[in-house]
Amino acid sequence: MTERFSVYYTPDPKSPLYRIGSAILGYCVHSGESLKPPWPSDLTTVVSRPLKAAIYGFHATMVAPFRSLAPAERLARDLESLAKKAEAIELGSLEVTLLEPGFPALIPKTPNSALHELEARLVESFAPYIAPLTPDDLARREPLSERQRILARKWGYPYVLDEFRFHLTLGDPLTDQTPNLSPKNRECLEFLRSLFSEDILTISLDRLCLCQQSSKEAAFKVIFETILKTNNQKRGAGAEGM
Repeated sequence: MTERFSVYYTPDPKSPLYRIGSAILGYCVHSGESLKPPWPSDLTTVVSRPLKAAIYGFHATMVAPFRSLAPAERLARDLESLAKKAEAIELGSLEVTLLEPGFPALIPKTPNSALHELEARLVESFAPYIAPLTPDDLARREPLSERQRILARKWGYPYVLDEFRFHLTLGDPLTDQTPNLSPKNRECLEFLRSLFSEDILTISLDRLCLCQQSSKEAAFKVIFETILKTNNQKRGAGAEGM
């Protein structure tokens, strides 16, 4: 069983934030198209090409990739049902930073408890459909803390619940991951920051996407999207049906 699914947040695919983030990775998870990255040639020594992160698209993980015990149609129905009970979450402003183990990402500047509550509901709702991890799956995740191993065995992923940190990945780990980055890696981070104006970094989590990876070598692609309701609008219909 090589097919996998995931639940992601992606910004509106028509938004500048999504277009820039997808271009950085070189892939659009909505259309499945390859994109030309904006990286200057003098930064290719610290940014690997092609990016391994590209197959996941520009996204924030809400339910990490998993082998499913249920068909896609059931997953989509359950995501739609959960979305009916959820509301869009204002995330405020994002910033470019480095997360362990040294990969660039966009994260909210301020913590958000509603975000963690939504992630927990999603993880718990999809848990019955997630095939157990094999010993090899767990070994590939090392090194992990004991708490992360417990979470991985129970939920299928080590970075959930109290270990969850919302982020939109912008690439693979940089070549230099020390606290005092090399000049080239600092230049890389500054280049990424220069691509995002402050106005496009203020966002809300207003949609959830079910994504599918058809084989081990394939990239993930959105197969279902549902829009979360806001205070001043009724919840929209799913953008793609199953």
